[in-house]
Amino acid sequence: MPRGFIVTKWDEDEGLVLETKFPETIEVDLDDQMRVFYSHITGTGTAGNVVVRLDKSKANVASYFTGMESETPRLINLMLELGEDPEMFGDIMIQDINQAISNYLKRMDQNPSQRFEILDDLKNFLSMTIFYLERFANLSKEQRMAQIYASLKGLQILQLLRERARSRKEIQHHLEQIGQIVTNIEIVLDPFIKTGIVKQDWIEDVNDIFLFLLTDFTLLRKPAVKIIEQAKKYQPAPEVAEKYLEAVRRLFSNYKPSVEDSLKIAKNMLNPDKFDIIGLFKDKIYPIKKIPKGTGQTSTDIVELIKTMAEDDIFIIIKDKQNVEWVLLLSELAAESFYPEYLIEKIRKDHLEEKLNQEVAVKHLELLEKAYTK
Repeated sequence: MPRGFIVTKWDEDEGLVLETKFPETIEVDLDDQMRVFYSHITGTGTAGNVVVRLDKSKANVASYFTGMESETPRLINLMLELGEDPEMFGDIMIQDINQAISNYLKRMDQNPSQRFEILDDLKNFLSMTIFYLERFANLSKEQRMAQIYASLKGLQILQLLRERARSRKEIQHHLEQIGQIVTNIEIVLDPFIKTGIVKQDWIEDVNDIFLFLLTDFTLLRKPAVKIIEQAKKYQPAPEVAEKYLEAVRRLFSNYKPSVEDSLKIAKNMLNPDKFDIIGLFKDKIYPIKKIPKGTGQTSTDIVELIKTMAEDDIFIIIKDKQNVEWVLLLSELAAESFYPEYLIEKIRKDHLEEKLNQEVAVKHLELLEKAYTK
């Protein structure tokens, strides 16, 4: 699990300087931090991400560099335990966190007189982010499926396995060929294994572990059936119900799942706070000022999350005649599993064309048969 954050900046006179860290107890070894800096600037020195093993700190670091061309070159370092990989959180989540931290740092540069206040806000954000990342240890099956979609590596692996069974070596080689760093293949494959989407097995003829896709899935939106039923009974108020049902018709009349929308769905499902809020609204409609609060949440936090999700057509906020704002779930988010029947013909064809080892082909068909009869 994450140890904390260390933010450093490059100064032409002083070199690499610690700007802030969280928690305060986290140790900073500047030799290790220089190693991370050199990992970034070797080559073009442009903005980007690296994962580095730090021997002195006995940690892995997922580091984002703003680039030497930026006004203030900075490194945002997420410190992890040895053997851990930022992949466990998904590329999209890490990108969003780095972007949010960068925004705080830019505000500090633009408002020097408010530096200490903004720094306090940043540390509060880092504290909440660590708590948020720690919750990834308890993701539901649906959220782990979303985790696959939220990762460039995960999507690539899913696409490879939709074609045919692959060895671990083949998957790792393919990812490295397209510029994806793989520090720990176990962590990359973890959501595939824990959801039962994939089965691993040793193949003697090839002398390697193969991955067999047994279940496929898609991320999609579904109408919030229980809320629709309440709206048809004119709840919470006739004018609110009418506007809500019209919004549902508008959203779903031409709805077709797409990769772009699936990524949006994955991002929202992976956020533990958002996922909990969606669950809260599946059965009930709440006025915006009377939403139940979770542990450590404020009403402002919840409303801000709901407004963000409203932009993604997950919620809708509608005023009644008394000017009371009501929050209604516009679309439920789901990971729908299905049997990959398409693979049976692919296996037969690939075997005939000698693209697939016989032992691999037979093993995959046996596993698919067992999965079908479950």
